[in-house]
Amino acid sequence: MTNQSNLEKVMAIHAEMLQTNHYCYFELAYTRYTDWMVWICSNAREQDPNRKILLQGQGCTPEEACVDALNKYEGQAND
Repeated sequence: MTNQSNLEKVMAIHAEMLQTNHYCYFELAYTRYTDWMVWICSNAREQDPNRKILLQGQGCTPEEACVDALNKYEGQAND
């Protein structure tokens, strides 16, 4: 069994969420101002201005953004 990258872990969470919410979406993006960001939201903002951010993180690399997101997500599960 191989170890999953943090990006693969985030993608697996998204795949699991899609089982119950076919509208949730995953986004990995880079901007000059924020570096890398990863998001999973309950719906597109254009379709649902009250959408929920289910997972989000930021970092200098995609992996760092995913680590940040996973840490926050796991912290929410423990609340």
